[in-house]
Amino acid sequence: MSETQLSRAADLVRLEGWFLDNRDWNAWLDLYARSATYWLPCWLDEDNYTSDPHRQMSLIYYPNRTGLEDRVYRIRTDQSLASLPLPRTCHITSVISSRFEEDRVIVQSNWVVYSYKLGKQHNFFGQQRHDFEPDGQDLKIVSRKVILANDIIPNVLDIYSI
Repeated sequence: MSETQLSRAADLVRLEGWFLDNRDWNAWLDLYARSATYWLPCWLDEDNYTSDPHRQMSLIYYPNRTGLEDRVYRIRTDQSLASLPLPRTCHITSVISSRFEEDRVIVQSNWVVYSYKLGKQHNFFGQQRHDFEPDGQDLKIVSRKVILANDIIPNVLDIYSI
């Protein structure tokens, strides 16, 4: 692992939001390894959120990239009625730390997403952790855990919302 990989991983976290904002679904999916987990736990109370996506409720949980591919398919083919029309979004990400942990690069960040749809605007915000592993000359996300700080959800929450 190198300092270049730390910088590259931080760039990829910021770039992920750009791909979602521009609906570049292929580029967004390509950030993820086939085995990548994608998880938004639910809050249990004001200070604690769920810790096991297999036994507790989650806002979103995909155990591998296939779930993400399915969401993209439904969005592309208008089979996600809640996503019609798609909102206009703007993801802003602030990387807080990047570090090596065994054979992974861990990036922690704060984020906010502004969303506009049918004359209404909303925002979501929170913290997230991306785990990356080398894949040839590049890095792939093998885990993304998103903590949604404002969990009173006024509209549909989907992959483009966070």
